[in-house]
Amino acid sequence: MDRDTHTPSRALGVGNHVGGALFVLEDAALDGPANMARDEALLHCDALRPAVLRLYAWSPPTISLGYFQRFEQLGGLEPELRALDVVRRTTGGGAILHDREVTYCLVLDDRVPIARQAPAELYRVCHRCWSAAVALSGLRTELAPDSAPLPSPRSGPFFCFQTPGRTDLLLGAEKVLGSAQRRIPGRVLQHGSLILGRRFAGHPGGRLNDPPLETVQLWIGAFVAELGAALGLTPRRAAWPADALADADARRARYASEAWTRRR
Repeated sequence: MDRDTHTPSRALGVGNHVGGALFVLEDAALDGPANMARDEALLHCDALRPAVLRLYAWSPPTISLGYFQRFEQLGGLEPELRALDVVRRTTGGGAILHDREVTYCLVLDDRVPIARQAPAELYRVCHRCWSAAVALSGLRTELAPDSAPLPSPRSGPFFCFQTPGRTDLLLGAEKVLGSAQRRIPGRVLQHGSLILGRRFAGHPGGRLNDPPLETVQLWIGAFVAELGAALGLTPRRAAWPADALADADARRARYASEAWTRRR
């Protein structure tokens, strides 16, 4: 990435050099249905292989439900949170309040070796890359210990960030980054949220002190460089292919529908 001079840490490498591009897309803030539709479209996009990384934000603030969560659980939240937009993900885990954060979506072909490994390995790699990025500002984060429970798509607290799980990224005792996956034959999608700050009283998890935009951009550039080195791929800024955007637009209708959001 041409905006960043960060030299990635080779200690994050995961094995064989793959070669090829890590295509990087940076989107403006979008609503929940559009964001989830774009992530899913990348899972089925043939043009951006072997790997594509999408970085984005949310507007308006939105609660995303894990695929297996019950919609009725929203009724237990305080009124301020019940008033927020809601979307359902295709990935499991607990709900997330998306507001002041950086969200990433990584899609890999199985020609990238780590895509063929156990899900936790890709969590660890991405979270370590984010840890190295925020360390540029003197923030010391660490992965939750192996004694923490493994993330589960069907159990756990309502909000994903209430209780750290194994491989989550912690600042002190609080979770600041968590991720989830969806797999189809030959491909894996992983997306996750790095919490920058919290303005809602009921927003669980840690925060990174609402850094200024230039700091966030520094972290993003460092994360991209670290991730490219870890995967053995060369980061390359990309634009959305027209057919992939059209596919995302078509998928948005499902994510915006009451039938999908309330399906469980």
